[in-house]
Amino acid sequence: MKKQTAAAVTNAIDAKSEEARKDALFELRTLKKDLAQLEKDLSAKKCEIEDPAFDLVHSAFEIFRHTQIIAENRKLNLQIEESLEKNSYKEYLDSKGARVLKKPEGWHWISPQGEMHYLGESSDTQGAAEKLESIMTAKRKKPAPKKAAPKKAAPQKVPKEEVVPAEGAEENSDK
Repeated sequence: MKKQTAAAVTNAIDAKSEEARKDALFELRTLKKDLAQLEKDLSAKKCEIEDPAFDLVHSAFEIFRHTQIIAENRKLNLQIEESLEKNSYKEYLDSKGARVLKKPEGWHWISPQGEMHYLGESSDTQGAAEKLESIMTAKRKKPAPKKAAPKKAAPQKVPKEEVVPAEGAEENSDK
């Protein structure tokens, strides 16, 4: 899933969660009022109750329903984050040339020198990506062995001849 699409989906889920939270708070306030009215009615000497049980149960059910929506949306957001993270590891492995092989099974990477490295099980993309990263950083830290350059014969010094200034040049330099 692309990051932009995931962000749009996450924002929509967050908006639904916020709406459910507001509805749950409204139902809580309504339930408090109904409970206060029920307590008032039951405390009075003349006990006249007009079917309050349905309102109480309905409010409680609505609170349950809205809080369940919030909990499910949190789970969805976590699943989206995990999916994006796994996808980023897979993209990293693919960009570096690692592949999932059937025989030998698992993630493998073949270095430019032709060495095959086992990175991990095919289901463990995070571990494979971390191992590949450690292999690549270890290769960067090691300086490449330099080939010994053939020794060249030292150039022979040629004696410098004394430069004799021209007759006209001496006259100009005195001025």
